[in-house]
Amino acid sequence: MPRLFYVLQGVGAGFFFGTASIFVRFLTGVDAFTIVVFRVLVAGLLLSVLAAFFFRSDVVKAFRSFPGEIPLLGLLLSFHFIFFVLGVQNTSVVNATTLVNTTPAMALAIGWGLGWTRPSNLNVVGLVLAVAGSATMALGESSGAGGGLLGNVYAVLGAFFWALYLVVGKRVRQEVNIFAVFGPLLLFTSLPALAAAYLLGQGLYPPNLEQTLFLLALALFPTVLGHGLQFSSLRGLHPYQASSLALLEPIVAALLAAVLLAEVAGPVTYLGAAAVILGIYLVIR
Repeated sequence: MPRLFYVLQGVGAGFFFGTASIFVRFLTGVDAFTIVVFRVLVAGLLLSVLAAFFFRSDVVKAFRSFPGEIPLLGLLLSFHFIFFVLGVQNTSVVNATTLVNTTPAMALAIGWGLGWTRPSNLNVVGLVLAVAGSATMALGESSGAGGGLLGNVYAVLGAFFWALYLVVGKRVRQEVNIFAVFGPLLLFTSLPALAAAYLLGQGLYPPNLEQTLFLLALALFPTVLGHGLQFSSLRGLHPYQASSLALLEPIVAALLAAVLLAEVAGPVTYLGAAAVILGIYLVIR
């Protein structure tokens, strides 16, 4: 496949990611663990059933080749989802979606630390600018809304685990059929959140009909389509390239938040967001 095919997959992923924080905001009263479990469990069951019918031999081959990596990917993606939802619930949509998209800088830094890639001086400038922008956003939010700083920390942790997931997933995606492996991967993703919900004594919140519809929307748009397209794009893109295309997320999310939630952030937040986006752009140059 030409590289443009995988770039378009990454663009599509970024667009669908932008709907996630909006759906989460409509799930008032539903805890983060419940949101994550229902989101990935519904998507995982649907895709796993399809894989069992149409790609059974590919499923067997994938687990024989990567018996440990696929469950690990599920664990890392679960942590990303949990911290992202906690971020959206404790800070603004613009902050959460922009900070979680520091993932390209983190993925490049991880690859650099492992000796898998050597960034240019421009890449390093981008990393510094992205971190400075994140700090600016955190200070701006914490001065204007209680609990915003904690939400920013959650969002950054979500970015970190997402970066690890992409770095590990690159090798797996090179050798497996996306339709065979992504459903089971999502089922593994649901297990840590499910265990944490009960270990912490909360259990799962029983959603009403309206909340169930938003949970189904989360399962379909940002999970099946968003994360499915991004994982697929790893076949032709580096992890930091695939995650950089997710920068459409804060743009889409900010537009939807302004229209649907009447949530318009202050100038300091947008200044920090601009610095983060410019920094990440320099990272992928």
